[in-house]
Amino acid sequence: MDRVNLAGDDASFASRVARLDPDAPVLVKDSRLWATLPIGVLAVRDLDSALDEGVYRAAGLAQGTGEPGPEAGWRGKLPLGEWETIETIPAAEIARLDRQAGEALAERRGQGTGDRRLRDALLDHVVLRVEHDGKTHHVEFRLIAALMRMGFLGDDPVRVVRAGRRLGLAATFGTVWERERGLPLL
Repeated sequence: MDRVNLAGDDASFASRVARLDPDAPVLVKDSRLWATLPIGVLAVRDLDSALDEGVYRAAGLAQGTGEPGPEAGWRGKLPLGEWETIETIPAAEIARLDRQAGEALAERRGQGTGDRRLRDALLDHVVLRVEHDGKTHHVEFRLIAALMRMGFLGDDPVRVVRAGRRLGLAATFGTVWERERGLPLL
């Protein structure tokens, strides 16, 4: 198996994805690393390493081994078009929302609802409503959870970004995007 040399931040990205799902595909495309997280979020960061384009297995990439498979192994759509910033939020506010969610989960544990059900409800919970161009955009907690679990939050403000109909959160060390939602209702 070929050795893969990853720069520090790329290795951290691969390790964090592998901790969440060792078999997760990691796409290298257009100088970016993309990964679908098991909570229904797409994580991306700029690539610092010299990797061949293709799809890698997260655990192999994290261990510095593996060779890319064809892009056909990637399932899912990437955000299309330009990434437009529609709002900025202080990093401290994002960290606060994450802490509050953890406290709420701990408080509700053991009160007749299973942990998995609580986590799923929390991930779907709308924590931010952003007004832009006369529309309200709903940001689910799953984006904040992914941002924090991937270690993307720094001191810089977090930008709420939009590409087409998809919303994301862009932080200091990477961006997370909501899952593709299919066709809109007419």
